[in-house]
Amino acid sequence: MAVRRILSVLTLLLPVLLVAQEVTVDRMMRVGLLRDRTVRQVVVMSGKGSCAIYADGQKRGEVGAADGVKVTVVNGRLEARSLQLAITGVKQLELRPVLPSGYLRMRVPETKLAERSYQGTLLITPQTAALQLVNVVPLEAYTAGVVQAEAGKEHHQEYYKLQAVSCRTYALTNQRKHLPEGFELCDGVHCQVYHGRCKDDSIRMAVDATHSLVLVDSDIRIIHATFHSNCGGQTVNAEDLWSKHEPYLRATTDTFCLNAPHATWQKTLSRGEWLGYLQRRYGLGTSDSATLEAVLNYTPERRDLHLGNVSPAIPLKHVREDLKLRSTFFSVKSEGDKVVLSGRGFGHGVGLCQEGAMRMAKLGFSYTDILHHYYADVHLVEITTLDFFKDDRAAPPVAPPLGE
Repeated sequence: MAVRRILSVLTLLLPVLLVAQEVTVDRMMRVGLLRDRTVRQVVVMSGKGSCAIYADGQKRGEVGAADGVKVTVVNGRLEARSLQLAITGVKQLELRPVLPSGYLRMRVPETKLAERSYQGTLLITPQTAALQLVNVVPLEAYTAGVVQAEAGKEHHQEYYKLQAVSCRTYALTNQRKHLPEGFELCDGVHCQVYHGRCKDDSIRMAVDATHSLVLVDSDIRIIHATFHSNCGGQTVNAEDLWSKHEPYLRATTDTFCLNAPHATWQKTLSRGEWLGYLQRRYGLGTSDSATLEAVLNYTPERRDLHLGNVSPAIPLKHVREDLKLRSTFFSVKSEGDKVVLSGRGFGHGVGLCQEGAMRMAKLGFSYTDILHHYYADVHLVEITTLDFFKDDRAAPPVAPPLGE
């Protein structure tokens, strides 16, 4: 198998790869900020030391921690003003901390958004009457920021480690999502939630402890490390929700999340609302007693793909989207003129169950054991390992000229 051949080579090359990791500069990610809103002006300040300001590639000065620069769009070009600087008519601004440990603080005056801080640099370009904001940030700093936003506070160190690996892996797998827009990933749920610089020492320690580690499949290809809040006791095969089969995203029983905060949910509709929705959306006939019984009293033993055994088929993933349910894992019970949907889990159910993983970490499982519980037949490798084998795996045999 490919994985055995490559892993045997890795054993021989491990000392070389470890040295290479020590001297490799952390790769940079380009993250589009605040893409869910129209930003017409920002105020940027230095969080430590000062930050240099470059206009169309030329350094124009520095702004200290006690000052700030306000950036707006005027006639399709950028205008930046601070106590010491006045820059007008430029196509791009770059704000860069001077100190290696420095960072930027950013406020959006026209909104109630809390101030955010960012490591790396901030690129600002005009988009009609609005601003495009891109944070160019080291991958490890980005990973720590994502873990802080996605995982929250006061979790076990092993949980932070596994979340760091999965967030880093997900970022590299999806880093082409926004390339036509001038960046790689956005900071919202479309990619991964990212609110800037991580301020939690426990998370930073976990990211450092797993530095550069990513998940790959048996062919040493980086995986889609999807995760969700709570699976309700059973995860889902990738092809049951999306169109593509992935050998590492297999349905698995998970008893660890059953008593977690998002393990159960309930939604009540009137009988008319429920049947009316099914009739309008799927053309469900309501004159047949067997059909009515199937959609009014439905209790799946395991996760289903469709509601009851009725025709036409009713995909549960569409029901979840239409009715804004927490998951597709639910039962239906008719109670007089009401219909009660009693559900389990929160999220799409594919891959890692966050609340199950939290419980496993508290019970003493290592982060590697937890990752292998949710992702089938995967391996943890250094990013430098992927770079080393990239050319070897990407180069097919030389094809003969056409006609031969």
